[in-house]
This record gives sequence, C-alpha cells and structure tokens, in this order.
Amino acid sequence: MAGNVDLNRLMWLGAGAGSKGIAAGMVSGLAPQAGITPDIAAAVIGFLLAGQGGEKMGSFGEGMLIAAIGQIVRQPIEGIFGKFGKAPAALAAAPNKPAPNTQIMGDELDLYLLRRYGL
Repeated sequence: MAGNVDLNRLMWLGAGAGSKGIAAGMVSGLAPQAGITPDIAAAVIGFLLAGQGGEKMGSFGEGMLIAAIGQIVRQPIEGIFGKFGKAPAALAAAPNKPAPNTQIMGDELDLYLLRRYGL
C-alpha cells in the first residue's frame, strides 16, 4: 500500500537526529583545532553515512544530516522572524521604575522589618 509508513526507517532517522549532538560534541572536544564548527562536521558525517551507510545506517546518516542543517539555519531564521512581536527600542530601553510607595530605604526598612516580621 502507498499509505504505509516505514517505522523502522523513521526510528533510524530519529536516532540519527538525536545523535547529531554526540557527533558535534566529539568533533568540538577531540579536534577543536580543525577549524570547522561542530554543526558543519556533524553535517559532513551525516552526509557520508547517508551516502555509504546502507539501509539502516543510511537512514541514520540522513537524520543526522537533517538535524545538523536544521541547527545551522536556526540562527539566521530566528534573526529574521524573531524581530516580529518585539517592542520598539525606545520602549525596551526605558528603565523599569517601581511604584513610588514601594521604595523603603534606610531606617524605614528597619522599622518595616521590625513591625512586619519582628526582626
């Protein structure tokens, strides 16, 4: 049937996507002087596994490749779409001022603590 879903393939895709972080962490920990970001290295590893891995490891590599590409494009997309719904810079830069009757300083604070909590 055309509507059947291969759960075994989906499992291997998910395992590859979950293992992207492991591959990226190994590259950043073992070869930090390589000069490439860990996500690029995970994408290359995923690409190689997808091409040479066979039925199961090929799906594993595809999942790793998809997850690595998703992580790489996440920051530019958030930079574009993250601007919607934010307050203008003038409102965001305004300091938050407490209500005038909530400021208690010096002796008033000591008196308040003594009356309220017996301290």
